[in-house]
Amino acid sequence: PFVLLLGVLIFVHELGHFLVARWNGVRVEVFSLGFGKKILKYKKGDTTYALSLIPLGGYVKMFGEQNDDSLTEEDKKVSFTHKNVWQRIS
Repeated sequence: PFVLLLGVLIFVHELGHFLVARWNGVRVEVFSLGFGKKILKYKKGDTTYALSLIPLGGYVKMFGEQNDDSLTEEDKKVSFTHKNVWQRIS
């Protein structure tokens, strides 16, 4: 029961990051529940959805989290780094 409850809490938390990123026009590359080796993977659009072996967390990897000067103008529109401050902190 503890692992199931923890999984639900992690899912809701990471879903919040995912939805806010998408609402602000940021491309999400990976939405993962768990860490370590991926046991299930599914790609839809630009996003890979994954379930990993160690169920003690999760992450949302957004496009452009690292500042990259070689991005095209089209990529800058969906890059986390190129959003305004209010979009990045929300």
